Amino acid sequence: MSRPRILASVEAGVRLLRVAAAAAAVLLCLSVHLGRAAPLGAEVAEFPGFEGNLPSKHYAGYITVGHEQQKRHLYYYLAISERNPSLDPVVIWINGGPACSGFSAFLHSIGPFKMEGSQVHINDGPRVTLNPYSWTKMASLILVDSPAGVGYSYADTEDDYTTNDTSRVVDLYDFLSKWFAEYSEFLSNPFYIAGCSYSGVIVPVLAQEILKRNEESGGMKINFKGYSLCNPAIDVDIENNAHVPYAFRMGLISDELFQVLLFQTVWLLHVMESIGITPIHRAKGTWSNFIWIKSWPLRNSLIQIWAEKNCMQKKVEVSGSWKRCPKRVLYTRDILTLIEYHLNITSKGYRVFVYSGDHSLLVPFTATMEWLKKLNYNEIEKWHPWFVENQIAGYSIRYENNILFATIKGAGHVPSDYLPLEVFVAYQRWIDGAASL
Repeated sequence: MSRPRILASVEAGVRLLRVAAAAAAVLLCLSVHLGRAAPLGAEVAEFPGFEGNLPSKHYAGYITVGHEQQKRHLYYYLAISERNPSLDPVVIWINGGPACSGFSAFLHSIGPFKMEGSQVHINDGPRVTLNPYSWTKMASLILVDSPAGVGYSYADTEDDYTTNDTSRVVDLYDFLSKWFAEYSEFLSNPFYIAGCSYSGVIVPVLAQEILKRNEESGGMKINFKGYSLCNPAIDVDIENNAHVPYAFRMGLISDELFQVLLFQTVWLLHVMESIGITPIHRAKGTWSNFIWIKSWPLRNSLIQIWAEKNCMQKKVEVSGSWKRCPKRVLYTRDILTLIEYHLNITSKGYRVFVYSGDHSLLVPFTATMEWLKKLNYNEIEKWHPWFVENQIAGYSIRYENNILFATIKGAGHVPSDYLPLEVFVAYQRWIDGAASL
């Protein structure tokens, strides 16, 4: 072979090597980027009790919060959006209770699965099927067991099972900052917080903490856009004073009984205040358990049976046994009203969606409307019906500063447990940017 041909051949070989090296570099970048999608071993290959392929990528694991002397390990489960994960919002669900597992909502409310009891024999395990109204059809969903001690979350010391609202928010922000560090590809996605019932106390405080930390120079910036709440606990006075009028309005008590109860309540508060005793409804203390009208004990039993029967520890990397609302967690409500938090956040234009099952006596929709009025925002759209499949699904009010309120007609305390289609439609319209339903 002549010298020119040899040189040409060598140069061609060098060019091929450069192309190959460039291609390898691209592949390496891709693999590094994809590898950052989750910590090693976090992906869930199969879901206990469910037969078939998962509808999207799922991940689970623990985020450790606290400090060296007192570590708390919060369990999370992430289900990626089934629609467009790179652009769809990320929603974290904060459960109520106040000390109840967020994972329970994943299995009977808004997650990609729903649990059904056996129709054949009581000893048969519960069946897990796909939920047609899963929020993962519009967003990536994070469920976290908070505070430590509920669900699969745990603490290193027994003292950490005594907690309150303020401590819980500190842990949740710590959780989020570390979670986004591990799943950094979601930092640019719109981020929302969601919850029901007692989480109405936690969500606005966590939202304000995120905004405060976002303003700090050099720190992580979470792309916070807003939050949603259903039948939320917001103000102790308003909540406790709403039950009797709501029961009368719904025809559950007579006019005579209503007048007697109203007189007794006013008289009792007057006497207690006159002798310097703090009214019971304003006192700090542990949050009492309520009697649920719907079959919550049955739902909890199904999840408990499922967790034990399907050996959850081997499939989604959990530690210990699952408990929905364990008695070992001693919880104190130390934030009695959230109205100022709502004012601070909404005055900056962040989006808020509040919806209420209009048959909830625990936190009546009338109580929600009462604290919304205290914000003193103008009504852009006054009370009007909204529709699903040409049927009235409830009534809605739109306020200035991006606040939307809606009732879910015929639903109880956690509306998605009663009317999942209506809640799904309302939530999708809102999170996709609609100003009204």
